[in-house]
Amino acid sequence: MRITALRSHIISLGFRNGIFTEIETDTGIVGFSETVLKRFSRTVATGIHELGQTLIGKDPRRIEAHYEKLYRDSFWVGGPLHSTIISALEIALWDIVGKELGCPLYRLFGGPTRERVLLYAHCQSGDSPAQFAANVRARQRAGYRAIKTTLPLFYGAGPQGGETYSGTRGSIDPGWKETEYLSPAVIEGIAQYFAAARDAAGAEMGLALDGHGRLSPANALRLAEALAPHQLIFFEEPVPPENIAALSWLTARSPIPIASGERTVTIYDAAQIMEQRAVNLYQPDVVNCGGLSQARKMAAIAEAHYVGIAPHNPNGAMCSAASLHLAASIPNFYMMETIGSEEDASLFGEIVDRPLIMEDGHWLLPEAPGLGMNLRRSAVGKFPGETFQGYR
Repeated sequence: MRITALRSHIISLGFRNGIFTEIETDTGIVGFSETVLKRFSRTVATGIHELGQTLIGKDPRRIEAHYEKLYRDSFWVGGPLHSTIISALEIALWDIVGKELGCPLYRLFGGPTRERVLLYAHCQSGDSPAQFAANVRARQRAGYRAIKTTLPLFYGAGPQGGETYSGTRGSIDPGWKETEYLSPAVIEGIAQYFAAARDAAGAEMGLALDGHGRLSPANALRLAEALAPHQLIFFEEPVPPENIAALSWLTARSPIPIASGERTVTIYDAAQIMEQRAVNLYQPDVVNCGGLSQARKMAAIAEAHYVGIAPHNPNGAMCSAASLHLAASIPNFYMMETIGSEEDASLFGEIVDRPLIMEDGHWLLPEAPGLGMNLRRSAVGKFPGETFQGYR
């Protein structure tokens, strides 16, 4: 079997683009993948073509060898852009292998380790504690066992634009820097949101907070202490991602489990995170960290430190499928992220032929070979890619 052609397509997924890759072979098998790198879609698509040309004429089944060459021969190794490009190619190669052998990827990885994959959904905080409580209850009624919201007051106030995402502009200026003064009223205000949600949803509902790297370690600790009575399941990316020692300092002191890792890539980042005991939950993104092989190795490093994996995945249908195959085949899976909106569910059905099925707050494991789904050709022209800008 040889690779004969490679193409990429940028498809709008509401508030972000999906960059879809297809790799053709001389046997007629086509491998698909999807990746997301918000605000860099065209850069990633160009990179897929530049790096991917080295695969033409090669055997797609030599995935480990191809990864090593794509990584090392680029010379400028590492970083999210490089790893995202490699992820797109690597996952499509796995899709080819699964289709050739006629089995889903989690079976190739020694799985399944579970029969279904536990989810948490995004939940908008809204512009008041009462609104957040109502939003959490709505997610609960939809079958989800856990939710995550971005920092209330920082995000979530004003027009929401449907259920698409919780990261809308709040009352705090997006230019506010983590080292600037943060009023005690803000800390108390955020705590009131979670007090209302806990009262409304009860003790069984998992509540989590995403900090988007907006806080200093000291302010993150102040907030964690204020939120401790409400039993959050984790506090995600509370501080900027560059300084692992700062994250480690916070994790050692926080009364709430600290989660991070969506902006880490490759086993080398994972080793540093674990060696410094910087997280209680690790959150690599399969479509940004170098692909399924790297994600599985990163999970193994975390497993050796008794750290669970909660994959980052506010992404599209094929990204979700790749993340599911990781979750279904590792022993230390914790919980899977999904936006979980009706808009996404409807859109995904138009973009892929077999979207994942949710039941009782879980995704069911697909039985179709490879990723378990294919790109619909009609989606390429129907949902053209857009230009997205934003703030952290």
